Amino acid sequence: MDHQVHSFLNFLNQAQESGRCDSLQTITSKLKELEDIAAAREPYMLATVTECRVLVTKSAEHFQFLSDQLQKEKKDPNPSTVIKWHLAHLNAKLLADYGQELDDDNSLHASIDLLKTEILPIAEEIENAQIQVVSLTTLGNVLGMMGQRRRGTRYFEDAISAFSEALKKLDPETTPLQWASLQNSLGNALGSLGQRSSDDALLQKSIEAFEQALTQQSEQVCPQDWASTMNNQAAVLQTLGRKRSDTKILKRSVESYKAVLRVWTRKEAPLDWATTMDNLGTALRSLGEHRRGPGTLKQAVAAYNSALGERYREEVPNEWAMTHNNLGAALQKLAEREDNPDAMLRATESYEQALSEWTREKVPMTWAMTMANLGVARREFAQMTGSIESAGKAVEEIQSAVDIFRSASHAQYTELGEEQLSKARRLLEVLVAESDQESVDSKESSHDD
Repeated sequence: MDHQVHSFLNFLNQAQESGRCDSLQTITSKLKELEDIAAAREPYMLATVTECRVLVTKSAEHFQFLSDQLQKEKKDPNPSTVIKWHLAHLNAKLLADYGQELDDDNSLHASIDLLKTEILPIAEEIENAQIQVVSLTTLGNVLGMMGQRRRGTRYFEDAISAFSEALKKLDPETTPLQWASLQNSLGNALGSLGQRSSDDALLQKSIEAFEQALTQQSEQVCPQDWASTMNNQAAVLQTLGRKRSDTKILKRSVESYKAVLRVWTRKEAPLDWATTMDNLGTALRSLGEHRRGPGTLKQAVAAYNSALGERYREEVPNEWAMTHNNLGAALQKLAEREDNPDAMLRATESYEQALSEWTREKVPMTWAMTMANLGVARREFAQMTGSIESAGKAVEEIQSAVDIFRSASHAQYTELGEEQLSKARRLLEVLVAESDQESVDSKESSHDD
Protein backbone atom coordinates (compact mmCIF):
# COMPACT_ATOMS: atom_id res chain seq x y z
CA MET A 1 0.00 0.00 0.00
CA ASP A 2 2.86 2.38 0.78
CA HIS A 3 4.07 1.99 -2.82
CA GLN A 4 0.65 2.90 -4.24
CA VAL A 5 0.33 5.92 -1.94
CA HIS A 6 3.85 7.02 -2.89
CA SER A 7 2.99 6.70 -6.60
CA PHE A 8 -0.19 8.74 -6.12
CA LEU A 9 1.70 11.50 -4.27
CA ASN A 10 4.33 11.55 -7.04
CA PHE A 11 1.49 11.87 -9.56
CA LEU A 12 0.10 14.93 -7.75
CA ASN A 13 3.56 16.46 -7.23
CA GLN A 14 4.42 16.13 -10.91
CA ALA A 15 1.13 17.71 -11.89
CA GLN A 16 1.83 20.63 -9.54
CA GLU A 17 5.44 21.09 -10.66
CA SER A 18 4.55 21.04 -14.34
CA GLY A 19 1.62 23.38 -13.83
CA ARG A 20 -0.67 20.74 -15.28
CA CYS A 21 -4.17 20.36 -13.84
CA ASP A 22 -5.37 16.77 -14.11
CA SER A 23 -9.08 16.19 -14.33
CA LEU A 24 -11.14 15.56 -11.23
CA GLN A 25 -12.27 12.34 -12.87
CA THR A 26 -8.66 11.11 -13.22
CA ILE A 27 -7.83 11.93 -9.60
CA THR A 28 -11.06 10.36 -8.37
CA SER A 29 -10.29 7.20 -10.34
CA LYS A 30 -6.81 6.93 -8.85
CA LEU A 31 -8.16 7.42 -5.34
CA LYS A 32 -10.78 4.73 -5.98
CA GLU A 33 -7.97 2.32 -6.87
CA LEU A 34 -6.20 3.14 -3.59
CA GLU A 35 -9.45 2.70 -1.68
CA ASP A 36 -10.00 -0.75 -3.16
CA ILE A 37 -6.46 -1.80 -2.28
CA ALA A 38 -6.80 -0.46 1.26
CA ALA A 39 -10.13 -2.23 1.81
CA ALA A 40 -8.62 -5.53 0.70
CA ARG A 41 -5.21 -5.40 2.33
CA GLU A 42 -4.74 -2.50 4.76
CA PRO A 43 -8.06 -1.35 6.28
CA TYR A 44 -6.34 1.15 8.59
CA MET A 45 -5.58 3.28 5.50
CA LEU A 46 -9.15 3.18 4.24
CA ALA A 47 -10.43 6.16 6.24
CA THR A 48 -7.66 8.45 4.97
CA VAL A 49 -8.14 7.50 1.33
CA THR A 50 -11.93 7.79 1.60
CA GLU A 51 -11.55 11.27 3.09
CA CYS A 52 -9.46 12.32 0.09
CA ARG A 53 -12.12 11.02 -2.28
CA VAL A 54 -14.79 13.01 -0.44
CA LEU A 55 -12.72 16.20 -0.78
CA VAL A 56 -12.30 15.66 -4.52
CA THR A 57 -16.03 15.01 -4.89
CA LYS A 58 -16.74 18.23 -2.99
CA SER A 59 -14.53 20.07 -5.47
CA ALA A 60 -16.74 18.79 -8.26
CA GLU A 61 -19.86 19.84 -6.39
CA HIS A 62 -18.34 23.32 -6.01
CA PHE A 63 -18.80 23.84 -9.75
CA GLN A 64 -22.54 23.37 -9.35
CA PHE A 65 -22.69 25.56 -6.24
CA LEU A 66 -21.02 28.46 -8.07
CA SER A 67 -23.37 28.02 -11.00
CA ASP A 68 -26.39 28.15 -8.68
CA GLN A 69 -25.03 31.31 -7.01
CA LEU A 70 -24.64 32.98 -10.39
CA GLN A 71 -28.25 32.20 -11.23
CA LYS A 72 -29.28 34.03 -8.03
CA GLU A 73 -27.08 37.03 -8.86
CA LYS A 74 -28.69 37.30 -12.29
CA LYS A 75 -32.05 37.93 -10.61
CA ASP A 76 -30.79 41.31 -9.39
CA PRO A 77 -33.49 43.73 -10.70
CA ASN A 78 -31.04 46.42 -11.92
CA PRO A 79 -27.75 44.92 -13.12
CA SER A 80 -25.95 46.67 -15.97
CA THR A 81 -25.81 44.96 -19.36
CA VAL A 82 -22.07 44.36 -18.99
CA ILE A 83 -22.55 42.78 -15.55
CA LYS A 84 -25.30 40.60 -17.02
CA TRP A 85 -22.86 39.43 -19.69
CA HIS A 86 -20.06 38.75 -17.17
CA LEU A 87 -22.34 36.72 -14.91
CA ALA A 88 -23.88 34.75 -17.76
CA HIS A 89 -20.49 34.12 -19.40
CA LEU A 90 -18.96 32.92 -16.13
CA ASN A 91 -21.94 30.64 -15.64
CA ALA A 92 -21.46 29.18 -19.13
CA LYS A 93 -17.77 28.54 -18.46
CA LEU A 94 -18.54 26.86 -15.15
CA LEU A 95 -21.10 24.63 -16.82
CA ALA A 96 -18.55 23.75 -19.51
CA ASP A 97 -15.85 23.01 -16.92
CA TYR A 98 -18.27 20.86 -14.95
CA GLY A 99 -19.36 19.01 -18.08
CA GLN A 100 -15.80 18.38 -19.20
CA GLU A 101 -14.48 17.29 -15.80
CA LEU A 102 -17.42 15.04 -14.93
CA ASP A 103 -18.26 13.79 -18.46
CA ASP A 104 -21.67 15.43 -18.17
CA ASP A 105 -23.11 16.14 -21.62
CA ASN A 106 -26.16 17.86 -20.14
CA SER A 107 -23.94 20.56 -18.61
CA LEU A 108 -22.16 21.06 -21.93
CA HIS A 109 -25.50 21.37 -23.72
CA ALA A 110 -26.66 23.86 -21.08
CA SER A 111 -23.49 25.91 -21.62
CA ILE A 112 -24.01 25.95 -25.40
CA ASP A 113 -27.68 26.96 -25.04
CA LEU A 114 -26.76 29.75 -22.61
CA LEU A 115 -24.10 31.07 -24.98
CA LYS A 116 -26.40 31.02 -28.00
CA THR A 117 -29.64 32.27 -26.46
CA GLU A 118 -28.42 34.75 -23.85
CA ILE A 119 -24.72 35.59 -23.95
CA LEU A 120 -24.28 36.28 -27.68
CA PRO A 121 -27.42 38.48 -27.85
CA ILE A 122 -26.18 40.47 -24.83
CA ALA A 123 -22.75 40.82 -26.47
CA GLU A 124 -24.39 42.16 -29.63
CA GLU A 125 -26.40 44.62 -27.52
CA ILE A 126 -23.24 45.92 -25.83
CA GLU A 127 -21.59 46.47 -29.24
CA ASN A 128 -18.14 45.71 -27.87
CA ALA A 129 -15.96 43.73 -30.26
CA GLN A 130 -13.82 42.19 -27.52
CA ILE A 131 -16.84 40.91 -25.61
CA GLN A 132 -18.24 39.46 -28.83
CA VAL A 133 -14.93 37.73 -29.59
CA VAL A 134 -14.72 36.22 -26.12
CA SER A 135 -18.31 34.97 -26.37
CA LEU A 136 -17.76 33.37 -29.77
CA THR A 137 -14.46 31.83 -28.63
CA THR A 138 -16.08 30.24 -25.59
CA LEU A 139 -18.90 28.93 -27.76
CA GLY A 140 -16.40 27.44 -30.22
CA ASN A 141 -14.48 25.77 -27.40
CA VAL A 142 -17.58 24.16 -25.88
CA LEU A 143 -18.84 23.03 -29.29
CA GLY A 144 -15.43 21.43 -29.84
CA MET A 145 -15.75 19.56 -26.53
CA MET A 146 -19.12 18.19 -27.64
CA GLY A 147 -17.72 17.31 -31.05
CA GLN A 148 -15.10 15.08 -29.46
CA ARG A 149 -17.82 13.22 -27.54
CA ARG A 150 -20.36 12.74 -30.32
CA ARG A 151 -20.32 11.13 -33.73
CA GLY A 152 -20.95 13.16 -36.83
CA THR A 153 -19.61 16.54 -37.86
CA ARG A 154 -22.22 19.10 -36.79
CA TYR A 155 -20.54 20.28 -33.60
CA PHE A 156 -17.15 20.72 -35.30
CA GLU A 157 -18.80 22.61 -38.17
CA ASP A 158 -20.51 24.95 -35.69
CA ALA A 159 -17.24 25.43 -33.79
CA ILE A 160 -15.47 26.40 -37.02
CA SER A 161 -18.21 28.95 -37.74
CA ALA A 162 -17.87 30.45 -34.24
CA PHE A 163 -14.07 30.74 -34.45
CA SER A 164 -14.23 32.15 -38.00
CA GLU A 165 -16.78 34.77 -36.94
CA ALA A 166 -14.59 35.75 -33.99
CA LEU A 167 -11.54 36.13 -36.24
CA LYS A 168 -13.41 38.63 -38.42
CA LYS A 169 -13.66 40.92 -35.41
CA LEU A 170 -9.93 40.86 -34.57
CA ASP A 171 -6.94 42.66 -36.09
CA PRO A 172 -3.71 40.60 -35.91
CA GLU A 173 -1.68 43.80 -35.70
CA THR A 174 -3.46 45.16 -32.62
CA THR A 175 -4.22 41.88 -30.81
CA PRO A 176 -1.63 39.48 -32.28
CA LEU A 177 -1.56 36.84 -29.54
CA GLN A 178 -5.35 36.64 -29.16
CA TRP A 179 -5.69 36.40 -32.94
CA ALA A 180 -3.04 33.64 -32.99
CA SER A 181 -4.79 31.74 -30.21
CA LEU A 182 -8.02 31.83 -32.22
CA GLN A 183 -6.22 30.60 -35.33
CA ASN A 184 -4.88 27.71 -33.25
CA SER A 185 -8.41 26.90 -32.06
CA LEU A 186 -9.70 27.10 -35.63
CA GLY A 187 -6.89 24.78 -36.74
CA ASN A 188 -7.86 22.22 -34.11
CA ALA A 189 -11.52 22.27 -35.13
CA LEU A 190 -10.66 22.01 -38.84
CA GLY A 191 -8.25 19.16 -38.09
CA SER A 192 -10.84 17.26 -36.06
CA LEU A 193 -13.46 17.72 -38.78
CA GLY A 194 -10.96 16.73 -41.47
CA GLN A 195 -10.10 13.52 -39.65
CA ARG A 196 -13.75 12.74 -38.88
CA SER A 197 -14.79 13.24 -42.52
CA SER A 198 -11.50 12.01 -44.09
CA ASP A 199 -11.24 15.28 -46.03
CA ASP A 200 -7.76 16.25 -47.26
CA ALA A 201 -8.85 19.81 -48.05
CA LEU A 202 -9.98 20.40 -44.46
CA LEU A 203 -6.73 18.95 -43.12
CA GLN A 204 -4.81 21.33 -45.37
CA LYS A 205 -6.90 24.27 -44.12
CA SER A 206 -6.13 23.17 -40.57
CA ILE A 207 -2.39 23.26 -41.28
CA GLU A 208 -2.77 26.71 -42.84
CA ALA A 209 -4.59 28.00 -39.74
CA PHE A 210 -1.73 26.80 -37.55
CA GLU A 211 0.74 28.48 -39.89
CA GLN A 212 -1.21 31.73 -39.49
CA ALA A 213 -1.02 31.40 -35.70
CA LEU A 214 2.75 30.86 -35.90
CA THR A 215 3.19 34.15 -37.76
CA GLN A 216 2.36 35.88 -34.45
CA GLN A 217 3.69 33.31 -31.96
CA SER A 218 7.38 32.66 -31.44
CA GLU A 219 9.46 30.33 -29.35
CA GLN A 220 11.14 33.31 -27.70
CA VAL A 221 8.12 35.50 -26.88
CA CYS A 222 5.44 32.93 -25.97
CA PRO A 223 7.15 29.51 -25.87
CA GLN A 224 4.23 27.56 -24.36
CA ASP A 225 1.67 28.84 -26.87
CA TRP A 226 4.15 28.35 -29.70
CA ALA A 227 4.86 24.76 -28.60
CA SER A 228 1.14 24.00 -28.32
CA THR A 229 0.47 25.24 -31.85
CA MET A 230 3.50 23.39 -33.23
CA ASN A 231 2.33 20.21 -31.51
CA ASN A 232 -1.19 20.56 -32.93
CA GLN A 233 0.15 21.22 -36.41
CA ALA A 234 2.47 18.20 -36.19
CA ALA A 235 -0.50 15.95 -35.42
CA VAL A 236 -2.45 17.11 -38.48
CA LEU A 237 0.66 16.91 -40.68
CA GLN A 238 1.09 13.31 -39.56
CA THR A 239 -2.54 12.49 -40.38
CA LEU A 240 -2.33 14.08 -43.82
CA GLY A 241 1.10 12.57 -44.51
CA ARG A 242 -0.10 9.07 -43.70
CA LYS A 243 -3.26 9.55 -45.74
CA ARG A 244 -1.31 10.66 -48.81
CA SER A 245 1.76 8.46 -48.16
CA ASP A 246 3.72 11.71 -48.52
CA THR A 247 7.18 11.49 -46.95
CA LYS A 248 7.75 15.26 -47.21
CA ILE A 249 4.68 15.97 -45.06
CA LEU A 250 5.62 13.20 -42.62
CA LYS A 251 9.13 14.63 -42.30
CA ARG A 252 7.61 18.04 -41.48
CA SER A 253 5.61 16.35 -38.74
CA VAL A 254 8.76 14.77 -37.31
CA GLU A 255 10.64 18.07 -37.35
CA SER A 256 7.72 19.88 -35.68
CA TYR A 257 7.58 17.37 -32.83
CA LYS A 258 11.35 17.69 -32.35
CA ALA A 259 10.95 21.47 -32.14
CA VAL A 260 8.23 21.11 -29.47
CA LEU A 261 10.66 19.10 -27.33
CA ARG A 262 12.86 22.19 -27.02
CA VAL A 263 10.09 23.79 -24.92
CA TRP A 264 8.36 20.80 -23.32
CA THR A 265 11.51 19.39 -21.76
CA ARG A 266 11.76 16.27 -19.65
CA LYS A 267 12.88 18.31 -16.66
CA GLU A 268 10.26 21.06 -16.83
CA ALA A 269 7.23 19.11 -18.09
CA PRO A 270 7.93 15.37 -17.93
CA LEU A 271 4.46 14.12 -18.90
CA ASP A 272 4.07 16.59 -21.77
CA TRP A 273 7.58 15.62 -22.88
CA ALA A 274 6.61 11.94 -22.78
CA THR A 275 3.41 12.56 -24.77
CA THR A 276 5.36 14.46 -27.41
CA MET A 277 8.01 11.75 -27.49
CA ASP A 278 5.27 9.14 -28.05
CA ASN A 279 3.82 11.26 -30.87
CA LEU A 280 7.29 11.68 -32.36
CA GLY A 281 7.68 7.90 -32.29
CA THR A 282 4.46 7.49 -34.26
CA ALA A 283 5.51 10.11 -36.81
CA LEU A 284 8.90 8.41 -37.21
CA ARG A 285 7.20 5.02 -37.57
CA SER A 286 4.96 6.39 -40.32
CA LEU A 287 7.96 7.90 -42.10
CA GLY A 288 10.03 4.76 -41.60
CA GLU A 289 7.38 2.62 -43.29
CA HIS A 290 8.13 4.51 -46.52
CA ARG A 291 11.92 4.28 -46.28
CA ARG A 292 13.95 1.29 -47.34
CA GLY A 293 16.45 1.23 -44.50
CA PRO A 294 15.66 0.45 -40.84
CA GLY A 295 17.17 3.63 -39.39
CA THR A 296 13.98 5.67 -39.03
CA LEU A 297 12.10 2.73 -37.51
CA LYS A 298 14.92 2.31 -34.99
CA GLN A 299 14.51 5.99 -34.10
CA ALA A 300 10.79 5.36 -33.55
CA VAL A 301 11.57 2.47 -31.19
CA ALA A 302 14.00 4.71 -29.27
CA ALA A 303 11.38 7.47 -29.00
CA TYR A 304 8.76 5.09 -27.56
CA ASN A 305 11.25 3.69 -25.07
CA SER A 306 12.11 7.24 -24.01
CA ALA A 307 8.42 8.01 -23.48
CA LEU A 308 8.14 4.97 -21.22
CA GLY A 309 10.86 6.50 -19.09
CA GLU A 310 8.23 8.98 -17.82
CA ARG A 311 4.98 7.12 -18.50
CA TYR A 312 4.66 4.85 -15.48
CA ARG A 313 1.79 2.41 -15.26
CA GLU A 314 1.04 3.45 -11.67
CA GLU A 315 0.57 7.10 -12.70
CA VAL A 316 -0.80 7.07 -16.27
CA PRO A 317 -1.91 3.48 -16.97
CA ASN A 318 -3.77 4.18 -20.22
CA GLU A 319 -0.91 6.20 -21.69
CA TRP A 320 1.57 3.55 -20.54
CA ALA A 321 -0.44 0.87 -22.37
CA MET A 322 -0.78 3.03 -25.47
CA THR A 323 2.97 3.55 -25.71
CA HIS A 324 3.58 -0.18 -25.31
CA ASN A 325 1.10 -0.85 -28.12
CA ASN A 326 2.84 1.75 -30.31
CA LEU A 327 6.24 0.29 -29.44
CA GLY A 328 4.97 -3.15 -30.44
CA ALA A 329 3.89 -1.79 -33.84
CA ALA A 330 7.28 -0.14 -34.43
CA LEU A 331 9.19 -3.27 -33.42
CA GLN A 332 6.95 -5.35 -35.68
CA LYS A 333 7.72 -3.13 -38.69
CA LEU A 334 11.42 -3.15 -37.82
CA ALA A 335 11.44 -6.94 -37.52
CA GLU A 336 9.78 -7.29 -40.93
CA ARG A 337 12.26 -4.86 -42.49
CA GLU A 338 15.29 -6.68 -41.04
CA ASP A 339 13.81 -10.21 -41.04
CA ASN A 340 14.69 -10.18 -37.34
CA PRO A 341 12.91 -12.74 -35.11
CA ASP A 342 14.35 -11.18 -31.93
CA ALA A 343 12.72 -7.85 -32.75
CA MET A 344 9.46 -9.63 -33.57
CA LEU A 345 9.56 -11.42 -30.21
CA ARG A 346 10.08 -8.04 -28.50
CA ALA A 347 7.03 -6.76 -30.40
CA THR A 348 4.88 -9.56 -29.00
CA GLU A 349 6.17 -8.83 -25.50
CA SER A 350 5.28 -5.15 -25.83
CA TYR A 351 1.75 -5.97 -27.04
CA GLU A 352 1.38 -8.30 -24.05
CA GLN A 353 2.35 -5.43 -21.73
CA ALA A 354 -0.37 -3.26 -23.25
CA LEU A 355 -2.91 -6.06 -22.82
CA SER A 356 -2.08 -6.38 -19.12
CA GLU A 357 -3.71 -2.94 -18.72
CA TRP A 358 -6.19 -2.94 -21.60
CA THR A 359 -8.17 -5.95 -20.42
CA ARG A 360 -11.14 -7.51 -22.19
CA GLU A 361 -13.41 -6.53 -19.29
CA LYS A 362 -12.40 -2.85 -19.21
CA VAL A 363 -12.03 -1.96 -22.90
CA PRO A 364 -13.20 -4.87 -25.09
CA MET A 365 -12.71 -3.24 -28.50
CA THR A 366 -9.29 -1.82 -27.63
CA TRP A 367 -8.36 -5.21 -26.18
CA ALA A 368 -9.49 -6.93 -29.36
CA MET A 369 -7.52 -4.63 -31.67
CA THR A 370 -4.38 -5.04 -29.58
CA MET A 371 -4.92 -8.79 -29.36
CA ALA A 372 -5.19 -8.91 -33.15
CA ASN A 373 -1.89 -7.00 -33.39
CA LEU A 374 -0.32 -9.50 -31.00
CA GLY A 375 -1.67 -12.46 -32.98
CA VAL A 376 -0.30 -11.13 -36.28
CA ALA A 377 3.13 -10.44 -34.73
CA ARG A 378 3.11 -13.90 -33.18
CA ARG A 379 2.27 -15.42 -36.58
CA GLU A 380 5.17 -13.54 -38.18
CA PHE A 381 7.49 -14.80 -35.43
CA ALA A 382 6.30 -18.36 -36.13
CA GLN A 383 6.94 -17.83 -39.84
CA MET A 384 10.50 -16.69 -39.12
CA THR A 385 11.34 -19.43 -36.62
CA GLY A 386 9.15 -22.34 -37.67
CA SER A 387 7.60 -22.47 -34.19
CA ILE A 388 4.43 -24.56 -34.18
CA GLU A 389 3.67 -23.43 -30.63
CA SER A 390 3.77 -19.74 -31.65
CA ALA A 391 1.64 -20.40 -34.72
CA GLY A 392 -0.97 -22.13 -32.53
CA LYS A 393 -1.02 -19.20 -30.11
CA ALA A 394 -1.41 -16.80 -33.03
CA VAL A 395 -4.52 -18.64 -34.22
CA GLU A 396 -6.02 -18.49 -30.72
CA GLU A 397 -5.23 -14.80 -30.26
CA ILE A 398 -6.57 -13.66 -33.63
CA GLN A 399 -9.67 -15.84 -33.16
CA SER A 400 -10.41 -14.21 -29.79
CA ALA A 401 -10.14 -10.76 -31.40
CA VAL A 402 -12.44 -11.75 -34.28
CA ASP A 403 -15.02 -13.00 -31.77
CA ILE A 404 -15.18 -9.53 -30.20
CA PHE A 405 -15.35 -7.78 -33.57
CA ARG A 406 -18.19 -10.03 -34.67
CA SER A 407 -20.13 -9.62 -31.42
CA ALA A 408 -19.81 -5.83 -31.80
CA SER A 409 -21.13 -6.08 -35.39
CA HIS A 410 -18.00 -4.34 -36.66
CA ALA A 411 -17.97 -5.68 -40.22
CA GLN A 412 -14.72 -4.07 -41.36
CA TYR A 413 -12.66 -5.29 -38.42
CA THR A 414 -14.31 -8.72 -38.61
CA GLU A 415 -13.38 -9.07 -42.27
CA LEU A 416 -9.77 -7.98 -41.69
CA GLY A 417 -9.49 -10.24 -38.65
CA GLU A 418 -10.81 -13.26 -40.52
CA GLU A 419 -8.29 -12.63 -43.30
CA GLN A 420 -5.42 -12.62 -40.77
CA LEU A 421 -6.90 -15.66 -39.03
CA SER A 422 -6.98 -17.57 -42.31
CA LYS A 423 -3.29 -16.82 -42.87
CA ALA A 424 -2.44 -17.98 -39.35
CA ARG A 425 -4.32 -21.24 -39.80
CA ARG A 426 -2.62 -21.94 -43.14
CA LEU A 427 0.79 -21.30 -41.57
CA LEU A 428 -0.01 -23.65 -38.70
CA GLU A 429 -1.08 -26.37 -41.14
CA VAL A 430 2.12 -25.95 -43.17
CA LEU A 431 4.36 -26.05 -40.09
CA VAL A 432 2.61 -29.14 -38.71
CA ALA A 433 2.84 -30.87 -42.11
CA GLU A 434 6.55 -30.02 -42.38
CA SER A 435 7.15 -31.32 -38.87
CA ASP A 436 5.31 -34.54 -39.64
CA GLN A 437 7.31 -34.98 -42.85
CA GLU A 438 10.56 -34.43 -40.99
CA SER A 439 9.54 -37.12 -38.50
CA VAL A 440 8.82 -39.54 -41.35
CA ASP A 441 12.12 -38.71 -43.07
CA SER A 442 13.97 -39.16 -39.79
CA LYS A 443 12.43 -42.61 -39.23
CA GLU A 444 13.19 -43.70 -42.79
CA SER A 445 16.76 -42.51 -42.41
CA SER A 446 17.20 -44.47 -39.19
CA HIS A 447 15.80 -47.61 -40.85
CA ASP A 448 18.26 -47.25 -43.75
CA ASP A 449 21.12 -47.06 -41.26
